[in-house]
Amino acid sequence: DGKRYRNADEMWGEELATPSAKGSWYSKGIEYWNKVDATVDGVLGGFGTISPNDLKHSKSFLMAVFGDRITGAKQGGRELVVADCGAGVGRITKGLLSKHFTEVDVIEPVEHFLSKAKEYLADADAKVNFLLLPLQEMEVQPNRYDVVWIQWCIGHLTDDDCVEFLRTCSKSLKPMGMIVVKENNARRGFVLDKEDSSITRSDSYLMQLFNKAGLRLLQSSVEDDLPQGLFVVRAYALTPL
Repeated sequence: DGKRYRNADEMWGEELATPSAKGSWYSKGIEYWNKVDATVDGVLGGFGTISPNDLKHSKSFLMAVFGDRITGAKQGGRELVVADCGAGVGRITKGLLSKHFTEVDVIEPVEHFLSKAKEYLADADAKVNFLLLPLQEMEVQPNRYDVVWIQWCIGHLTDDDCVEFLRTCSKSLKPMGMIVVKENNARRGFVLDKEDSSITRSDSYLMQLFNKAGLRLLQSSVEDDLPQGLFVVRAYALTPL
């Protein structure tokens, strides 16, 4: 609605003012996505045409930060496991992750998206497991993942839940594993969307949350081939401190 806040604390103080407010924040987000078509265009907010360029950038980034491990695993016959968090209809698993990992956990809280993902990924190159699960309810799976891929979804988490979720992901990594977050960046501060209960955070805001979660930035990359008028999209490779 164009409202300006002095800072994020003021905004969260209003959004989470009552004991039931946090539950409402999450249920409103699920209600929004329940009305969206289970298609690539739907999960990308009507911008399905950007998917090929997005996947191209994601592949380039994955190879830059984890390519040696992928090559080494293939040569040594070792299995690599990845989580696709907030996976939607399985777009990223289909176009990228299933091609480079032997097993993928597709984690998605919206039921009809996950049902479509099961169809969409029926012929995937990797073993795929499907979990109907909100990110804020994920539990630690020690030594499970080589990579946790988190794209265009943590804006639905409150700050505290985002930090806790990232800690859960960190504690679920294998030695030398990493977390990749690919997310929109607000130019400064944040942009709140009350329609779908989401917040677009600035680069510095996200970095504060990463630091609180005990994560160290290895590398980041801005996608430079998106249409004008969209948020800046940045990928972050993170490892536990």
